[in-house]
Amino acid sequence: MNKFLLAYDLFERHNKIASYIKSHDTVADIGGELNHLSQFCKPKKIIVANLNTGDVLISKNKLPFKNNSFDIVCSIDVLEHIPKNKRQDFVNKLVDIAKKKVLLSFPIGTHKHDIYEKYIEKWLEEKGENVTYLKEHIRYGLPKIEEVKKLTNNYKTIISFSGNIKINELLFKVFIFDPKIKFLRKIIYFLKLLFNIFTNNIFYQLLINQQYSQNVNRAYVEITKKI
Repeated sequence: MNKFLLAYDLFERHNKIASYIKSHDTVADIGGELNHLSQFCKPKKIIVANLNTGDVLISKNKLPFKNNSFDIVCSIDVLEHIPKNKRQDFVNKLVDIAKKKVLLSFPIGTHKHDIYEKYIEKWLEEKGENVTYLKEHIRYGLPKIEEVKKLTNNYKTIISFSGNIKINELLFKVFIFDPKIKFLRKIIYFLKLLFNIFTNNIFYQLLINQQYSQNVNRAYVEITKKI
């Protein structure tokens, strides 16, 4: 799907991560999806590694890359799907693979965000939707700011934040809205595409750089590797 048609949440995280990537960089997108990040940047090379689909398949949760294999190693909304006791090893491995930078994004764990995710999980279950990813968020726990600082304590790190829980909730509900009446379903689908085309960049400018608070939705971590 064209990047301007993506739901805002997908648009934001890939657009933000792409803003760090230069045309001469080689990039590994760990846990990413084909044709997502590549729509937002044109690096020299980009390799998608995932458990099920990608340029490279990850087996037995081991990353099949040697140290210093790529200029940039990114992992977009993966950390929250990793058990807490394995997150440090995961971050360390990403740093090992990278020559220059590691870029992470993930929903940040605040008290309000934890409440929101449990509410959305219940709301989606009542609609018969798949909530596997949310159950992992809740079981493993969204990374909290204290944990993120500890995970990156040995590295040169910049942490930034985006979003607003209430606005992101509204945008998510627009995205998930799907009437079961066939002709109406098609109309709503195209209306949502138009909505994304005209609003994604506006919301991006409004939401991308926020001060940390209980209301923020996502964290971005930039680790610069010492050479």
